[in-house]
This record gives sequence, C-alpha cells and structure tokens, in this order.
Amino acid sequence: METPILVASPDMSPALSPFETELVAADGTTRRGALITSPEFSMKKLLGEGLQKIYTLTKVFRNSDFFVDDAPKQHNPEFTMLEWYQQGMGYEAGMDETESLVKFCLQAFGKEALQPFDRVHIPTRFKELTGLELCDAGAEDLRTACMSLGLTTDPADTWSDLFHRIFVTHMETKLPKAGAFVYDFPKQQAALSRLTPDGKYAERFELYIGGQELCNAFSELTDGTEQRRRFEEEQAERTRVGKPSFPIDEELIRLLPSVRQPTFGNALGVDRLLMLLTGANSIEDILAFPARKLFT
Repeated sequence: METPILVASPDMSPALSPFETELVAADGTTRRGALITSPEFSMKKLLGEGLQKIYTLTKVFRNSDFFVDDAPKQHNPEFTMLEWYQQGMGYEAGMDETESLVKFCLQAFGKEALQPFDRVHIPTRFKELTGLELCDAGAEDLRTACMSLGLTTDPADTWSDLFHRIFVTHMETKLPKAGAFVYDFPKQQAALSRLTPDGKYAERFELYIGGQELCNAFSELTDGTEQRRRFEEEQAERTRVGKPSFPIDEELIRLLPSVRQPTFGNALGVDRLLMLLTGANSIEDILAFPARKLFT
C-alpha cells in the first residue's frame, strides 16, 4: 500500500518530535500538519476497511538531536521504514516471521545466522536486576533502583524516563549480539499495543542485533475507546513537557473496532537492516544524502 506522508494527526508519543508544517488554502487560511514518524495510523485504517495482510515501504521523519557528534551512528531525520500488518496473527507468531525475514536477508548477503534469536522477557530481566515487579513499581521505586544501579536521576524524570534509563544501560547493552527479541514492555511504553491477558504488560517486542534495534512490533490495540484514552494521556504528557500536541485521528478511532483480533504489526528500519547486512558502522555510510551533508 502507499500511505500519506503529510498528515493532520501524526503519532503523539511524547518521545517523538515530528516535522511540523502548515497547509495554506486559497483564501489564506491555514491548517496544521506534520510529516509522518510512522505510517501506522493509515495502515490501521486500511485494516479497518477490511484489508487482511498489507505492507508499505516508505520514508518517515523524526526531528531530534541529529547534529550531535554521536547521532549519525543510527539516526537520520529522514529514513526508510518497512511496515506490515496481518489480521488473525499475534506477536508470538510475529517474532517467528520477523526472525525468518531477517535471517533470509542475512543469508542472502553471505552472513551466517543459524542459531535461534534469544527471547528476553523484560519483566523477568527487570526483576533480576532490581528485585522489583515491574508492573507494581512506582516512579520512586524506579528512582531508587536507578540510584542503586549507579545511574543519575533528575527531579523532572517521569516513570518512563526512569525505566528507559535502566533499560538502555543495564538491559539493552547486555543483549546477545547475535540477535535477541525483548518482549512484554510496560504499559506506559506502548500506547498502540494490546495488553497481555493479565493486563499487566503490553504485547510489544523489539529485535536487537549487534546492539542495534531493528524493529518495533505489537499485537495491535483495536478497542477504540481505550485507544482514545491512551491518546488523551499522550496529549497531556506532550503538553506537560512542552511539546506541541495534535488532534486525535477520529477516523482511526472509528475504524479500529472493525479490525479483527488478534492483529500483528511490525515497523522495521530498512537503513539499519542495510547497516547490519553491509557491516556499516554509521547510517551515513549507506545513505547517498545524509542530513549532515545536506545541512552543513
């Protein structure tokens, strides 16, 4: 499928910063818009219209910290994303499918990838690190855990900030280099994901190879009422941290209940996959026109 790159309602995750713009009408009035950080909303609308198994290969845009010295290794403000969805499929089967795809690519480039990718359950690994049940831990618990692990904190840190700090420094860096899925993220880290049957975690996974995140995937949330509530929470958090907010995508809310459960979706960074396949050390090595060359 081909999906729009300029939209009125981009992803509202507080962690993302879309490129904003204005559309000018003939009478001089304007409408706010933004370049997509992901084609997810449009793809889910297509599922709601009845399509069962779809993919898109598209440019996406994220606006944040690209001109610091270490940014070019994995990030460029414009990059290519492969995103696919299938109704009637959950995230466990999605891990199998993703592993098959990545291993096919590795073997096509003459790289060995024979052993199964590890599967790391985030709540279990978190408890091993901190002694805490992740689903029961409050912000102060995470702050204490950060300090016990030698990590600095700030009074303005949110729950998600503190968890992310522990995850990046003490979990992500210790994943097997040959490939590992990390799965069952905190609910606070997956506004578009269905919850596990016990309601404690989000059915979300990421794949890491060689210390680099390649994809982000979910069993998709299809409850329109719950999705609206999560969008409203994200709007409030964006306002709290001083980021611009966008209107909720009402068409997406309307169509979500038409999507059959379960539904799997995955977003894979094509540039990072090419880095892995070619042995490139920086995303700039596989781009003809990296941002730092265009905006020097």
